[in-house]
Amino acid sequence: MPSVSVKFYSVLHKFILKRQLQTLTETHTKIFNQFGVVSRPDESVAPANPSFSEDGVATKDIHIDPLTSLTLRIFLPDSVLAKSRGLKQSDGVYGGYSPALGDNLRKLPVVLQFHGGGFVTGSSVSLANDLFCRRIAKACDAIVVAVGYRLAPESKYPAAFEDGVEALSWLAKQANLAECRISGRVNLRRRQIVDGFGSSMIEPWIAAHADLSRCVLLGVSSGSNIANYVTQKAVEAGNLLDPNHGHVSLEAFLT
Repeated sequence: MPSVSVKFYSVLHKFILKRQLQTLTETHTKIFNQFGVVSRPDESVAPANPSFSEDGVATKDIHIDPLTSLTLRIFLPDSVLAKSRGLKQSDGVYGGYSPALGDNLRKLPVVLQFHGGGFVTGSSVSLANDLFCRRIAKACDAIVVAVGYRLAPESKYPAAFEDGVEALSWLAKQANLAECRISGRVNLRRRQIVDGFGSSMIEPWIAAHADLSRCVLLGVSSGSNIANYVTQKAVEAGNLLDPNHGHVSLEAFLT
């Protein structure tokens, strides 16, 4: 049984979220954002750093949907350098880790992570979530992909759940593109570090180091609802998850 202090904190947290939702609902009637909101201005944000920092994790942000504000933050541990000839570039355009794509690169499992916050607060780039995902990446020796889904009340149900499915579909497309690379149908000599909207072009870190046959969905608090929903939809869809039949093997871990 949870202690009295835990119960009190839970009730207080729910009360704060309810008050914040009421305030946001009143504000939403005055300010309309058709693309949705994925973070709150009062939350501390951790900037992305595509170079490996002191904790041994590099991060980058990508926007994968031109019609919404859906974004992803990728956390890459430095353990991928064990067999990599990755380059550090400082040409004024991109100064982070850029893998030298080949067949002898170290592959890691992928954790698709959904943050908490009662569908109202939180973000994939908040300080708390950034620290949490960094620890997961290092402790599990895995690539963590944190989903910046749209928040309520600006985006009503089921927007956050649809964003979760879209994020998994994006991974499936990356799996399909990786197969094309192996078969020689895609030329990756041209460096495409930041693409148009990330939905149909190869993401270098994922292509080089992600083993998408080992994919885990991780949800925290309200994010666990999204992870559970996305897992169910993936099971129902089967091979129809992506029109290109990209394959992603799933396990779900909910907290």
